[in-house]
Amino acid sequence: MKSIDHDAAHRQGIIVKVILTLMALVIGLYLYNSIEVYEETVSSGFEAEALQQEFLAAQAFLQLHDKNVELEDDYRALYADSSKGVYPQYDHTVILSEGEIALSSALKDQILAWVEQGGHLILALNASSEEDGFRANALINHLNVGIDWLPTDEFGGSTTEQYPTEIVNSDDQVLMVNLENSYRLALPESESITYSVGDEDGITFAQMEMGQGLITLLTEVYIWNNYQIDEEDNVELLALLVGNSPKVYIFSAKELPHWFSLLMDFAPYFIWVGSGLILVMMWRAAVRFGPVLYEGESYFSPFSVHIKASGEYYWRAGKQKELIEDVRRGIFAALYHKRPVCRGADKSIVVKHLCQISEWPEDIIDELMFSQKSLNENQFSQRIASLQTLRKML
Repeated sequence: MKSIDHDAAHRQGIIVKVILTLMALVIGLYLYNSIEVYEETVSSGFEAEALQQEFLAAQAFLQLHDKNVELEDDYRALYADSSKGVYPQYDHTVILSEGEIALSSALKDQILAWVEQGGHLILALNASSEEDGFRANALINHLNVGIDWLPTDEFGGSTTEQYPTEIVNSDDQVLMVNLENSYRLALPESESITYSVGDEDGITFAQMEMGQGLITLLTEVYIWNNYQIDEEDNVELLALLVGNSPKVYIFSAKELPHWFSLLMDFAPYFIWVGSGLILVMMWRAAVRFGPVLYEGESYFSPFSVHIKASGEYYWRAGKQKELIEDVRRGIFAALYHKRPVCRGADKSIVVKHLCQISEWPEDIIDELMFSQKSLNENQFSQRIASLQTLRKML
């Protein structure tokens, strides 16, 4: 009897364990299915060095292929007479990434002489607006190349469908690159242009031979910056163009700060002192000449009021001739200073020179400067006013 009860209890325990195990499996399966597993990629952005130098990725790529790469940020380093001057050899490649940059005629001659001896120049004709941005670049002007802008819609977008530029290498492989889509190259009709490619809207890539060297023209070279170098076949095109050069110079010219910004950064007191001096000069000029006031339809100044008062005083004192002769002496002194040839000259010569300066008739000048006739009050006032006007002209 005890044996039967023991077997029943044992079977019951096994059943309970099986049920608990099944329940645990069901709960575990439910929890597993309810948990969503996903991956999250967090972008840490570019390092400060990559933000400052946009061709850092191109430099790293070329260095992996045993190329010596120098990144420069000033065109003036080319052939500069300093310790930082860049002097490329005839088997090197120079990439000029900015077309809208000032480049002197002397530097242009040095670059072209280097190309003719075997150098490879990669020149970008990038533009920021439809204005003539290449007018200060003597190299682009000498090559007689430029750009033609494509038509745009009312929002500034292109009205034509854009396609990648297909560049064929020496192995007849097609490289697809997305060059600038706002404009196309404008090239002269020359036998030196050995290869050009683009789309139905125009040319985006061209090469011209010059002596023993080569000039490659593109609408832009920013397809090789840190953001675009891994797109399409951009990096393959870079490797193709510089494949035979042991050293590559990449010039990414940066706009120099305005001189006023430099003064504010390094000499702010100069700005404040200079502004103060300008204000003092303006105040002094205002005090010296006085304000211009309205009186009906005419103007007058305190200086003219002073002359009027002086004339009135001399008329009442009967010294009209003294005032006239005094003003005449001032005119002669100013004339001798301005035209020394008149000193000691005849009256006719003096009158002639005064006529040239004032553009007044000779009889008027002769009467003003040499007449001794008696004048009434109105004539005296007019004579003094005319002499003062003549004096101001000197």
